Amino acid sequence: MTANTNKQRYQIDQSRKDEQARFYAEWLADHADELAERNDELARANQGKNAAYAAKHRAKSLGALPSWADLTGIECLYEEAAAKGMHVDHVYPLRGKAVCGLHVLENLCLLTPLENLRKGNRM
Repeated sequence: MTANTNKQRYQIDQSRKDEQARFYAEWLADHADELAERNDELARANQGKNAAYAAKHRAKSLGALPSWADLTGIECLYEEAAAKGMHVDHVYPLRGKAVCGLHVLENLCLLTPLENLRKGNRM
């Protein structure tokens, strides 16, 4: 089989593509409530994992995520915090006035929500 016949075989049929897009849009409109409920359930079930993911990307954008960070351990800590209703806090803040910490397991601890809000962005 030559490259030319492969190209023809996998070429997109625009009329079929438009038909599929309409079908999918109608299906989404008909199942919006079910999808929203399922997404809420997934968000609740994966609260710790989602928080770890968001924290990782925030730290990465601040340049505070070293390549040697134990991301699996960090994710486990966030999942534990979500299960216990606690917050994960950076002992040395990622953007402190005097010192900046890293997003590594050794710089993280569990605090109650009230303690974490009192602490703020301080050591």
